[in-house]
Amino acid sequence: MSKLHKLLVIVFMGVVSPMTAIAQGRGVIAGQVTGQGGAPLAGARVTVTGTSLRALTGDNGTYRITNVPAGPASVTAQMLGYSPRTQRVTVPDGGTVTANFALEQAPLQITGVVVTATGREESTREIGSSVGHLETANVPIAATPTASDLLAGKVTGVVVTQSSGTTGGGSRVRIRGANSMSLSNAPLIIVDGIRVESSEISLGPGVGGQSPSRLDDLNPNDIESIDVLKGPAAAALYGTAAANGVIQVTTKRGQAGRSDFRVWTESGRLNETGHFPNNVLALDASGNPCSIVLQSQGRCTVATTYTSNPLEDAATSPFQRGSRQAVGGSVSGGAEVATYYLSSSYQQEQGVLPQNQLQRLQVQANTTGRIGDRLNVGANVSYLTNRMELPLSDNALFGIIPMGVYGYPDPATIAASQGYANDPAFFYDWKTYQNYARITGAVRGEYHPISWLSLNGNAGVDRYAREDRNRIPRESPYSSFGSVYTHGFIDNYTYDINDLTTNASATGIFDLRPGLVSTTAVGTQYIRENLHRIEAFGAGLIPGVETSLAGATSDYSVSEVNTPNATLSAYVQQQFAWRDRLFLNAALRTDKNTAFGTDIGWISYPSVSGSWVISDEGFFPHLNALNSLRLRAAYGQAGLRPGPSDALVSFTGLTTTFQKNDVGAFTFGTNGSGTLLGTLGNTNLKPERSSEWELGFESQLFNNRLNAELTYFNKTSKDALVSVPLAPSVGSGATQFQNLGRVDNKGVEYRLSGTALRTSAWEWNASLGGSFINNKLVDLGLLANGNPVPPIIFGYISTQRHVQGYPLGGYWQRPILSYADANGDGMISPSEITMGPAATYLGNPFPKREMTFSTDLHFRDWARISALFDYKGGQQLLNFTKAFRCNVNDTFNCPELYNPSTPLDVQAAIEAISNYGSYAGFVENADFVKLREVALTVNLPQTFASRVRTQGLSLTFAGRNLHTWTKYTGMDPEINFNGQANFTTGDAATLPPNRLFQIRLDANF
Repeated sequence: MSKLHKLLVIVFMGVVSPMTAIAQGRGVIAGQVTGQGGAPLAGARVTVTGTSLRALTGDNGTYRITNVPAGPASVTAQMLGYSPRTQRVTVPDGGTVTANFALEQAPLQITGVVVTATGREESTREIGSSVGHLETANVPIAATPTASDLLAGKVTGVVVTQSSGTTGGGSRVRIRGANSMSLSNAPLIIVDGIRVESSEISLGPGVGGQSPSRLDDLNPNDIESIDVLKGPAAAALYGTAAANGVIQVTTKRGQAGRSDFRVWTESGRLNETGHFPNNVLALDASGNPCSIVLQSQGRCTVATTYTSNPLEDAATSPFQRGSRQAVGGSVSGGAEVATYYLSSSYQQEQGVLPQNQLQRLQVQANTTGRIGDRLNVGANVSYLTNRMELPLSDNALFGIIPMGVYGYPDPATIAASQGYANDPAFFYDWKTYQNYARITGAVRGEYHPISWLSLNGNAGVDRYAREDRNRIPRESPYSSFGSVYTHGFIDNYTYDINDLTTNASATGIFDLRPGLVSTTAVGTQYIRENLHRIEAFGAGLIPGVETSLAGATSDYSVSEVNTPNATLSAYVQQQFAWRDRLFLNAALRTDKNTAFGTDIGWISYPSVSGSWVISDEGFFPHLNALNSLRLRAAYGQAGLRPGPSDALVSFTGLTTTFQKNDVGAFTFGTNGSGTLLGTLGNTNLKPERSSEWELGFESQLFNNRLNAELTYFNKTSKDALVSVPLAPSVGSGATQFQNLGRVDNKGVEYRLSGTALRTSAWEWNASLGGSFINNKLVDLGLLANGNPVPPIIFGYISTQRHVQGYPLGGYWQRPILSYADANGDGMISPSEITMGPAATYLGNPFPKREMTFSTDLHFRDWARISALFDYKGGQQLLNFTKAFRCNVNDTFNCPELYNPSTPLDVQAAIEAISNYGSYAGFVENADFVKLREVALTVNLPQTFASRVRTQGLSLTFAGRNLHTWTKYTGMDPEINFNGQANFTTGDAATLPPNRLFQIRLDANF
């Protein structure tokens, strides 16, 4: 047994052994929570720190928490819009202690409650790292129909990018930049303590690039709060999965009291926002294309010009007005011994393209209960069934948008295909479906055998079955694209994904001396993930049997994939709290994962942090200009495991001839066509490891009217996986992952929020927050021969690279050094442009700066209007749509190609791509500001609500993606033809995000 494991055992025994002591009694904490002027606050949450004991205040502001272990306890009261307050009380055995709270209004809470990896709740004032917190009660749900929308612009350091306007398509979520070159940079998702499947790309067949994201399986209506652990400093206790940050979701639960019935309905419309360019063809007298390149050389004169726009022409446009309808309801309540929450909702959405729709049914059930005086239990289950149809888009061969923007306006093409590059019937015939059902369930328990000890445990399963299908019918026009299309085909993927999470921990809380509290936690975790996939393909469909593989007659193929993975962990955490204002924390987690190389043992992740609420000290000057101040610092490490098979050696069996006899053999590498035959794994493969330290503060100013938060972070990711080519002697085309690279992310996060106006009738709150980040690939490592690993080139038409000393995924092309209209004819010729000799760095597709401004104005309890502006800056985007249209070697149909008045910089860009193959002139500034959301909520008068027999009735009018301010010349600066891909980014005939208008009616009974 290692020294580390011996230490864990000793600490565990030190905490658990006193369990044989005589169990202590229980008591009650009761009181009232009031606000300004002593007015009672209904709906405030009161919690006993370190336990799951909690209560909501009633209409008169009173609360009562039973079954509290006798002895010292910390109690916290909090409510949105108010500064939380904490009291230290002593609970008498069999008696009641009173704890009243008077809360002061403050938009930003310097203290909240976070559920940690140990399963217990901690006040944020105890945590030395920055934790983003979002309460859905303060968000207009009508303007945020998906979980991705719910996060966008709400938490500093979290960048959410909507890849397209495809209904059911996902968003790319990044927290504090990208860490890994080879592994996913998406955050870990935890729901009610259970790890859930959270793939950002979740589609087998290709539809051009867009793909659903499993994050959007979460229903915003069922979410109570979201905590974002932004990096290893905060997420170290999640170990080999948390280097990209952790998103912790807590679903709604019932509260003791009368049953609360709520129903809601939404109805909205989706408008396509793209302004698609005209297709232009200018011909000379002989009927040949006459571009400005040829015009500048005096080789032609324009005689005839044709123009068309099949995507904008009402007679040929595929676009329609999209629609969205949703309905749902919930009931919650219970007694002191048991509570419940049950909800159900149905959603239907039709996209702006006819091949794009979504139908979704969701059910959520949560319950909590008390067994005896010392055991609290709970369970939750959610069920989701989903049917989705996705359109071909982006740069797909039969996508309607690429066929439209790459089409020709000449009469022959218009007669044959209405101006599209191919017959638009191809788009309508091609069908892509995704159908799946998902169930997530968990049970949890908290046992208090004695006053100072709590035992926590939970176990849960996240499982879903999915079918993805591509199908085209038996149609003869496809024969021109190869035999596989002649009589249609079906490409079918089936998935069975099963994830298991189990956690167990013990926490001991001791008063070492008056004012000094020690909290010790030890625990273990076991996680098992398994993905099973089968792909089956068949072509040549029999007439009448065109929806099943049973009708296929040719080109059969089938493949199967099993990717199991398991993690076993142990951890210990120690906290010392001095007078509830100074907190020191230290923790250590150790992991063993099946994806580690066979020569790699346990991997440990330490963390340490400190938090000092210095404004609680007696020497702190209590001024109106500075009311409270908390200083914090943290350091931690977390990891990313390799892929399930990256460390394994695998082979493909075959038959060969040896001494004139057939014998069994095996091989690995690739064959002549590039098919993988096996891999040469790395038995020394380790997880990628990220280390992060951060410093920051939070304060309240000017009588708690202004709140400020600032964080500096410095994250270094080492042992980054790099795919390295092996010597030819080991096999054909063999590569191997090795831990070689290092990536740095440094930055600053900030937020200012406050109350600009507060009267008896009006209240106006505003918030400004954002971040700056500097991402750099510091080291790519060395090959076995001692030479540096060469830059990694990838992306669409090889325009992106990972290059040492530069940001990950940057655009690299031969630059345009200079251009000039030397002969004064207004046109740039090939001889009037100078190109750089080699590719250089042109910019990064990921923002260096992000900022959001949100504002909301309240009029009494009658109305509220809110808005969110979202800014992204310091980024570039490859406008491949324009480049491909303007290249004389490709589509040859953009207006700029024929117009002598085209700006000289655009002409130079066309010359660079047409004559030198450089896309440098089409890598554009993609900074933007979006009016991301606006919502107006009107609470109807109680007299009217009573007439329809409700307790409350509200109406919300909301809009999303309402306007974009940008200098980018493409359709939208946010889109990506490759969906949520790790790095590959570009604008290639992608549907821009839609504009959503929606009305929502809420009623409670």
